[in-house]
Parts: sequence; C-alpha cells; structure tokens
Amino acid sequence: PRRGRLNLPGAAADEKDCAPGDRTLSAIKGSALEAVVADVNRLVEEGRLSREELEVRLAASDLKILDAKIFPASWYPIDTYGRLSELLMEADGRGDPEYLVERGRRRAEALQATGIYSQLSANRQQWGDRIVAIMTSIGPAMFKDTQWTSEVDNSGDALRFRIRVKVTPDFPEAGRFAAQGFISYLVIQNGKDRGIRVTSRRVSSTEIEFSAR
Repeated sequence: PRRGRLNLPGAAADEKDCAPGDRTLSAIKGSALEAVVADVNRLVEEGRLSREELEVRLAASDLKILDAKIFPASWYPIDTYGRLSELLMEADGRGDPEYLVERGRRRAEALQATGIYSQLSANRQQWGDRIVAIMTSIGPAMFKDTQWTSEVDNSGDALRFRIRVKVTPDFPEAGRFAAQGFISYLVIQNGKDRGIRVTSRRVSSTEIEFSAR
C-alpha cells in the first residue's frame, strides 16, 4: 500500500531561502544531489510526474535546479534535496522510506566507483575499524553545517557503533534515511559483519543518531 509523506522540516520554506549555492544556509554537495535531480527529470520524461505537479509541490528555485547542470563540488539547498527526494519516494518508492535507504546504499556504491571520496577506497581488511572514521569525515563534506561524532564498541567480535550528528532544524528526514543507507553499504562492504543492522532515529530537531548492532 502507498504510504504517506515524510515529515520534512523546511518543506514550506520561502523561495528566497532556496537560492542555489547559497553557502549561508543548510546545504548538500552536488555529488549527493545529482542522482536525485536526474531521477526526478527521468520520471517527468516517462510521464510519471507532470510539470504541473512539480510546480505545485516545489519552490521556483527547485525548478531552476531541475533545469540546471549539477556540479558535484558545489553546494545546493538542503530543503530542495528534501522536497525532490520526497517526490521520488512517493512516485517511485510507493511512499516507503526504505526506498530512500536503498538510494543511499546505491549512492555510496556509485561514489566509491568514481573515486571522488578516497576514504571509500580503504583496504577492506581494515574496513570495520574505519567505518565510523569514514562517515565522520565524509558526512560534513556532503552535508554542510553538520557535526558527526561516534562511539565504537570493541568488546565483541562483531562491529558495534553509534554515530551522532548535529544538524540544523531544516535538515530533511530524506537526508537521514539516505545517510542510513550509505552507512549500511559500508557495513556490507566490511564483509564479515553482514548480520549487523543499521538503524537511525531523529533524537530531536537538531540531532540524529545512527546505530549498528
């Protein structure tokens, strides 16, 4: 069954707060946004989303971003990312947030293949010990104005960790689910820890927690 929308902070932001590349606001790197933009445009081309729907659901600045070239190293408004991701979840993922988690996994795999983030090319024999270090490094590089800290439990044979992220109140839930998928991919790449489950929760409007156990 089709599920409802995510509760996305900042979904009603005014257009003036969505200027592409405005570094004074919460933002996401183009390397994380480009696939979202490409897939929304694909759904329009396939007739699964209409331009009229986009004009109703999105800010004018979102539409400009959809029509523009996305530069991987540039910053883009995080609320645009949230609205576009929610559209994809509803139109392509039957309203299920797990769709966004899977997109995060696929994005991590794609970024590893490009070599943009060298941390993702670490020796797999040391991967388990490096997962939290990778995320606390890549996280702020992908999401502006976020602070990532971690705790690792080395008392057993399997990897256990917790990552806490300080975010701005407008950080969308879509970003949380995508990051959860990204971390899940790193755990899978670790090989020996395939049984570990990665979860996430919004502790407050300004804090997110990811756990692996």
